Amino acid sequence: MNAVLETPLTERFREPDTPFLSPGKVGELFGLRVQELAERAHVHRNTPTARPHAAQLQKYLQDMIRVLAVATAMTGDEGRAVFLLRNEPLKAFGYKTAETLVQEGRTDAVVAYLESLAGGSAG
Repeated sequence: MNAVLETPLTERFREPDTPFLSPGKVGELFGLRVQELAERAHVHRNTPTARPHAAQLQKYLQDMIRVLAVATAMTGDEGRAVFLLRNEPLKAFGYKTAETLVQEGRTDAVVAYLESLAGGSAG
């Protein structure tokens, strides 16, 4: 049996005819201008448009979509998940938001925390 690598969520954010995520599509979902996305990904402000395939930018986009998938599974609503990721301070992380933690490279910790909340073992 073949494993499916792409989910419908990631496919929605795919750059047409490429194996990369679209900075514009991800930015639009999160309400971020391209320059804001570049800042959060720690890349030059022109990178999302000039080099959308840049490894550091793609890693940030993948991390945001990964956290979004977990938050959406928890809340059952993508819009609510986006709002919470951008605005809800997480006590366990010094009241930083999930979005800030992803910017800091702490995606694995955020995912583990959200999954533990979903499982009822944190909070």
